[in-house]
Amino acid sequence: MAWNHFRKGKLAGALGLWVGDVGSEVQVAGPTGQLHQNGTAIKTTAAELDRGALKKVTGALAAVDTGGGVFSWKNPEASDILVEHVALVVTTKTTDACTVDVGTTATNATTSSDTLIDGANVATAGTYTNDESAGTNGKPFKRLAAGKWVTGSVASGASAGIKGTYEIYYRVL
Repeated sequence: MAWNHFRKGKLAGALGLWVGDVGSEVQVAGPTGQLHQNGTAIKTTAAELDRGALKKVTGALAAVDTGGGVFSWKNPEASDILVEHVALVVTTKTTDACTVDVGTTATNATTSSDTLIDGANVATAGTYTNDESAGTNGKPFKRLAAGKWVTGSVASGASAGIKGTYEIYYRVL
């Protein structure tokens, strides 16, 4: 759709920003900056829009064989979140056989959990997600309370040599 007309200022007794063909303009912003969609003011605040936005965090994988040793991430939000997707991006495989669990836990940063990924074989470089590598206990998404953790832990073998990153995608509830 090509816009043939743009008008800033007063139109039919109302201030704001208008676009569209002459005689059928649609207001897109009011005089104080509030946005409009199809001529109707959007009453949602920027903070409310951000709450529903998909957020992403990343970090490095570590070759540590204790609970939460591969990685540990604490929910920084003031409320619960929905962890929608987790990925282990292994760029350098482990030296020996190794499987990794990833999950949510309310206990602490060193607690193993397999509620998102259960036993991903990271002895091969690649990307392992809770969609494709969920295993027996992994789920497509998990609710996580404020201040609680997502951990990556060795389930079997040893993580020596592993290099890569984790990615967590979530929404604030």
